[in-house]
Amino acid sequence: MKIDELIKNEPYSKKVTEKNQIFLESMKQVIQFHYENCEEYKKFCVKKNFDPYGTYSLEAIPFLPISIFKKLELLSVPKKEIIRTVHSSSTTNTLPSVINLDSVTVKRQIIALNSIIKNYFGNDKQSFLIIDQDTVIQTNNLELSSRGSAIRGMLGFSKDFHFLLNEKLVIDRNKIIEALTKIDKKKTCVFGFTWLIYRSMKDNKDIKKLFNSLENPYILHIGGWKKLSDVSIDKNDYNKMVSEFFNTKPENVIDFYGMTEQLGIVYPDCSAGYKHIPIFAEILIRDIHEQKCLTAKKTGFIQILSPIPNSYPGISILTDDIGEIIGEDDCPCGRKGKYFRFTKRSEMADAKGCGDTLAI
Repeated sequence: MKIDELIKNEPYSKKVTEKNQIFLESMKQVIQFHYENCEEYKKFCVKKNFDPYGTYSLEAIPFLPISIFKKLELLSVPKKEIIRTVHSSSTTNTLPSVINLDSVTVKRQIIALNSIIKNYFGNDKQSFLIIDQDTVIQTNNLELSSRGSAIRGMLGFSKDFHFLLNEKLVIDRNKIIEALTKIDKKKTCVFGFTWLIYRSMKDNKDIKKLFNSLENPYILHIGGWKKLSDVSIDKNDYNKMVSEFFNTKPENVIDFYGMTEQLGIVYPDCSAGYKHIPIFAEILIRDIHEQKCLTAKKTGFIQILSPIPNSYPGISILTDDIGEIIGEDDCPCGRKGKYFRFTKRSEMADAKGCGDTLAI
């Protein structure tokens, strides 16, 4: 099945046995494309003794370490075809990933994201209260931060949106009051990065009561757990704290897993608390030390695969996140396919053994 046909399927409509073959077909097409159009990726495949035109399984597809996007600008299309460059968030000790997007990749990302979000939240648009400053979605010479890109992606599901933080990333009482006079309080979604929502709640009990007028809003948060590493709070405690602050049910607090290196694909929590893999993506778990593929219920590095990237070879990436496959085709929420749990970000700087996988 061709890539652009694959992404039009309902994201969780096929069992694992049905999905595997059509997904592998799409991956073979895109692997050959990047092999022929990105010299660095071709050298990588040669070094790994991987033949894109041979017969192989999903597990045999070589993976790039996620850190490579902080070190090299990888392109599979001419630079003139790039319409947007996205930079991941970074700390003072790390460089950001730089991801170049062409119109083909952006179109696929939009289709994939729409498919996932509508599956979870339906077609009704919501009023969005965004825990961020409005300047974050502004571009500078077509360049955009990962936070800005994530927010822009979600705005397509809003009927109106309002930013609640000032230029110092501090929650603004006046902005909240103004927004609450305009929004649909029965269909409201609060959206922001995990750490920004946490910081906005902390020591703001006087603002908490302003949200009492909301009727069970969704609270969607993404990324930023690593910025809470110095705070002793787990996911359950975080959900309880957020639900009380925004006057909603704990199950309405939904964590999204996703990354700049594969924009358009997000993994929200389902009603059972698990993350599901859509038909246009795959996740494998690799042993932390040997990188061998692990079976269900064993934790290791998360490898993400998707045929969506066209402008850069980000189609099989080994992250430094830790997770485990929980099961397949039998989640209580009813979605088909594999489902998993994101556990934590590894404290290792890079996946062991991955630092020299792209010597050029």
